[in-house]
Amino acid sequence: MLLHISKKIGIVSWVVTILYFVIEPIFIMTALVPYNFMQQAMSDLGVTSCGKYTYSIAPHEICSPYHFWMNVLFIVNGLTFSVGVLYLSQYLERNGINKLGTVFILIFAIGNIVSGFIPADVHLFWHSILSQIGMFTVLFGLWIYAKSLTKGKRWTYLNLIVLITLLFFIILLFFFPLPAGLLQRLYYGVIFLWGTVLTILLSSSE
Repeated sequence: MLLHISKKIGIVSWVVTILYFVIEPIFIMTALVPYNFMQQAMSDLGVTSCGKYTYSIAPHEICSPYHFWMNVLFIVNGLTFSVGVLYLSQYLERNGINKLGTVFILIFAIGNIVSGFIPADVHLFWHSILSQIGMFTVLFGLWIYAKSLTKGKRWTYLNLIVLITLLFFIILLFFFPLPAGLLQRLYYGVIFLWGTVLTILLSSSE
């Protein structure tokens, strides 16, 4: 890797990434209409307009007065997530497969950045496409990492199993009325927790 990421920056990047779930409730509480975190997508807090059907799959009323800062949070979250992944990649053997695994996880991280620059009501397809693809590619990324890691292997496999289970339920949303907002947050939360704990495990061995 041309740019070496220090242990301090690696740890801080993951801590800041997982702090998303500490900051998000502030935007939920300041919404001008009721926001149901169990059902509504995280993206709803970044929607730039108020009303129903602000984008095609949002029949509920949305009004987030601080949407600009919510979208900044998405961008910052994606950037710190990316730095964290690149830090973890330094613990892997340098080969093509491991680099591919890193790219697979970074797709998900970059999806967060894109969703901040392009809110759902501006263009739903471009807002969500990378994140949706990333929800699948991140699984392959974790699988490659799990195979390559010596320390944190079981932790990574455990999180991979949890993510596959969550993705199964997310797919079932097309057929059953499940809590979409909760499932999305759990999916992101598991990945953020995986990276944070893995960083601590790997850093402690230095």
